[in-house]
Amino acid sequence: MSAEPQEVDDSPYCCCSAATFQEILERQRANPLPFMELIMIHAGCGSGCGSCISDLEAFLKAHDAYIED
Repeated sequence: MSAEPQEVDDSPYCCCSAATFQEILERQRANPLPFMELIMIHAGCGSGCGSCISDLEAFLKAHDAYIED
């Protein structure tokens, strides 16, 4: 019996939300939001360090999931 290989999430990590960028991307695809609203809700940067904002923005743009404010 062979198990299907599981996809490994090696995307960057958002320290403020304890989520990987892949998880945030999946949330964005399920509930598309303008970028600033997305970081306040899904990335926790409203109360966090904000260090990943530019990297997260580039990641979403590269995956066609970026919505301008």
